[in-house]
Amino acid sequence: MLSIKEPTKFGLLLYPGFEVLDVFGPLEALNVISREDFLKISPVYIENVSLSIIAETMEPVSPGKPGMAGSSLAQKITPEYTLENAPDLDVLLIPGGLGSDDVPDVVIQWLRNIFPNLQYLITVCTGADLAARAGLLNGLRATTNKMAWKWVTSKPTSRKTYWVADARWVKGSPKIWTTSGVSAGTDGVIAWIEEIYGADLATNACTWMEYIRDSKPNCDPFSKGLHDVPPTET
Repeated sequence: MLSIKEPTKFGLLLYPGFEVLDVFGPLEALNVISREDFLKISPVYIENVSLSIIAETMEPVSPGKPGMAGSSLAQKITPEYTLENAPDLDVLLIPGGLGSDDVPDVVIQWLRNIFPNLQYLITVCTGADLAARAGLLNGLRATTNKMAWKWVTSKPTSRKTYWVADARWVKGSPKIWTTSGVSAGTDGVIAWIEEIYGADLATNACTWMEYIRDSKPNCDPFSKGLHDVPPTET
């Protein structure tokens, strides 16, 4: 039996109003490659993986934004850790969602504090805005949800980032990956799996998931009419 050792300590940052598929698309791929049953179709799997679910408080977190009008399933996830007692992580996943603009500064400061000890940071959708607010995308190329494109890229905290419009995902540095909106997070994380653990593992994960991935990072059909936004500050 062959297993792969690192990275194994994954973290998920949640906040009220997160986007469901931003979370569970990437987690499905990570769940698949960390199961011993994956050896039925793959020569390797990731052994001894942990997932830490982190939020500002221990209150259950809903994808329904507080005060949201209209129909919402609003299922809730119970965090395991707060910002104060979160364990050390190798990889942090930050989803986007309608509540991303309401994430408080204490969470942004926590991102700044833990970032030096991370091996990888992966953002999905408007999760990139949180990384930009923390200054983690300064001097880098990045992308985000195309429906929120003008909102994210026009913010003062985005002025030091080169925002790439026609991108399903962007590897801005060896450590930081940003993806476009919602379903793009699954494609970006599978691409990350391919780079970190190998093409066979990524391909076999898609087979298990019965998922047809988009393997082209620089081709986003949802970017029509949008343009790159270069940095205006250094």
